[in-house]
Amino acid sequence: MSVFKYFFSLKKILILQIVFLAGCSVHSIHDSSYISDSIHSRTGHALNLTKEKEVFELPDGVSLDDGLTGEEAVAIALWNNAQFQADIMEIGFARADLIEAGLLRNPVFSLLFPLGPKQLEATLNLPLEFFWQRPKRVAAAKLNVERVADNLVQHGLNLTRDVMIAYAELILTRERSRIVAEEAILRSEIAAIASARLKVGDISELEETAFRLEAARTQEASIRFARDVKLAEERLKTLLGLGMTEVTLELSLIPVSFEQGLDSSKLLNTAFAARPDLRAAELEIEAAGHRLGWERSKIFNLTGMLDANGEGKEGFEMGPGMQLELPVLNWNNGKILRAQTELEQAARQYVAVRHRIAREVMEAYTNYLAAQQALKILRVDILPSAQTATENAQGAYSIGEISYLEFLDFKRSLLDSLLREAEAVAELRRAEAFLKHSIGFTPMKTVNDGI
Repeated sequence: MSVFKYFFSLKKILILQIVFLAGCSVHSIHDSSYISDSIHSRTGHALNLTKEKEVFELPDGVSLDDGLTGEEAVAIALWNNAQFQADIMEIGFARADLIEAGLLRNPVFSLLFPLGPKQLEATLNLPLEFFWQRPKRVAAAKLNVERVADNLVQHGLNLTRDVMIAYAELILTRERSRIVAEEAILRSEIAAIASARLKVGDISELEETAFRLEAARTQEASIRFARDVKLAEERLKTLLGLGMTEVTLELSLIPVSFEQGLDSSKLLNTAFAARPDLRAAELEIEAAGHRLGWERSKIFNLTGMLDANGEGKEGFEMGPGMQLELPVLNWNNGKILRAQTELEQAARQYVAVRHRIAREVMEAYTNYLAAQQALKILRVDILPSAQTATENAQGAYSIGEISYLEFLDFKRSLLDSLLREAEAVAELRRAEAFLKHSIGFTPMKTVNDGI
């Protein structure tokens, strides 16, 4: 009777194979859909999980024809950003590691042929250490998949913050370029008047040179700010996935909002509860603990054996046995120490992440309040006063009370105030982006209500 027939007809072997096969399947809910859902719950925008390479697509409900809002910019970036699309592939590697962690070593079948006086011998070795090693290995791999998924959610939130900041920068550079271009024209006109006054002896050559120098400096600044507009637009287009196109972005501006009643302690508690990177740090501690248990379980490696002889005392013989690796010389000390160090490092890294989040929240909170206050002062006091002064100066010039040069100086002061307002608005937009990012893009109303 064939040795193979004996081996593969035994009920015990079949039962063991079924147990092996049943235990080899592992699963995790943390995939690209989980990442998309998590980002959508925080930002209101989902990911394109079926995107083809180098194909730009607009999300549903987004159009560039009526101007690009900040929210639409975020939606487009999450849908098309090339680097983020590449980063999401990391979840595939983690899930592959999970599958690998759930696999069992194949049985080893050895056969010695009966040549000459040698009898037929066969051995089937079945690794049995999976009973105590595999659960720890799989648990660590599952936690790693969840950690990678949460880190990728954080990457999406980082991208959202970067888009909001780039959008604010483009608004600022365009407004600044427009205002400085107007100021350059104004300075040139002032320089021309100064040159005419020099000819009639009203001012000295030194005074005329100062006016001409100021006009040249403003003209040079106008050129630099026009360049900054192009650079800012390219940065935003790259984040949106439009970096290789010649599209000119038309913006549809929405007035900045003023969140009221913010409480730093509520913001901090919200951040600790909502930040994906903090959750990822927690999962790393758990995963490190499971890896430590796995390394300790490797001290004992047991192999089940089934031995068969072709010609024994009673003809064909077969019997079970085992092979135990004796932990005499190697107690896996090096890998155990490494796993212990990884666990301690993960615990300390968790503390470091909490400290970093606390700092980010407090900095964002402080900057946001300061930006609010600065913009309010500009809009309530400085800008209205400059506008009123310019209007009065225009009236005074029309009746001959002041010279045209003095009137132009009032207009220049108004342009300076408008530039400061544009910078203050951009600063508030940036501060809002950092504040929302620092608390995991949890809705502000939810934070204020203490939910």
